[in-house]
Amino acid sequence: MELFYEDPYLKEIDTKVLEINNNYIVFERTIIYPGGGGQPSDSGYFIGDGFKARILNAKRENGKILHKYQILDGNISDHGKLILDWERRYILMKMHTGEHILYRSIENLFPVKFQKVELGENESSLFINGNISIDDISRAEDLANSIIEKNLPLKFYYGKIDSIDDGIRIRKDRIKEENVRIVEIENFDKSACTGIHVKSTGEIGLIFVRSIRKSDFFEIKFLVGGIAKKFVLENARIMRKLYLNHGIEQSKIEEKVSNALITNEKLKKDLFEISSNMFAFESVEKNGKKLYYSDFPYADIKGVERKARKMLENENATIIYGNENENKIFIISSSNIDKEMLKELMEKYDLKGGGQGNYFMISIKKEYFKKIFNEIVEKFS
Repeated sequence: MELFYEDPYLKEIDTKVLEINNNYIVFERTIIYPGGGGQPSDSGYFIGDGFKARILNAKRENGKILHKYQILDGNISDHGKLILDWERRYILMKMHTGEHILYRSIENLFPVKFQKVELGENESSLFINGNISIDDISRAEDLANSIIEKNLPLKFYYGKIDSIDDGIRIRKDRIKEENVRIVEIENFDKSACTGIHVKSTGEIGLIFVRSIRKSDFFEIKFLVGGIAKKFVLENARIMRKLYLNHGIEQSKIEEKVSNALITNEKLKKDLFEISSNMFAFESVEKNGKKLYYSDFPYADIKGVERKARKMLENENATIIYGNENENKIFIISSSNIDKEMLKELMEKYDLKGGGQGNYFMISIKKEYFKKIFNEIVEKFS
């Protein structure tokens, strides 16, 4: 019997063991949700007279819910108390209901299409087809939080898949059952969903979008409840420090940061150009082949590399450059580099790196940088 649908707020129950096979238990009754609809499986404990077991997760298979377990003490008997990891379940319930509200808020305002959701205990991700800006997200966020503040009730019922109307969000291509579970937020949203939800929207407290990112789909990372409040409060404190320590008014922060980023990008480009055209190395000559080297830290490493490649177009040489700020050393040569020599050095100091032909890059911890750089230069001198 699946009690997580009858009462998702049950935290523990007495139950009997029907089967134990290959580290999985089947119970007569369970409050452990096996996962689905983007919501992870529950976890918990099974405790009885003389034994204690951890329920790691659960899955639905061949009409049964299999509970993966780990013995902590004693041997499992045929009955005991099943205890839910309630705090974890409750945040996932709020995350799932929050996703329904957030997606419908976005869809009501902009032409988007739901793709999938990945729910987590600390943050969740909503994936959509469509393009929206951070200002669009703010509008949808305001609408979502207004629905939360209204404390609307949720209803749960089943319907035949062939008779489901267009107002219900559903992925019919992914549903095999004839009867579909519908989750309804009063006068706002109807969605086909197998997940576990709160009773009313007010329980969520707050929903806040932490970030947006465009890849194959548009990914919206969001937070709910106390996690969202903590995140918002921490950012508000950062804003306050900017105002008090630097005299930047809140209304000017976005403009100031934008200008600073533009200036920073220009400086990075200027540094690249200076490094690739004007950078100077120290040099020594051995057997008619020059060695150029430098560990000057205030240069753009890509710019110095471009400078080095230009130099090798006209002469037979090896060039070594190390940047302590980036913890990297590159070696580039007009002929193939002796990688066995470098391999010995890397094993000696447990370094990471690699390269092919006449190029090699090594990552070095800051505290060993000078020592290893000098040793590399000595080996090539």
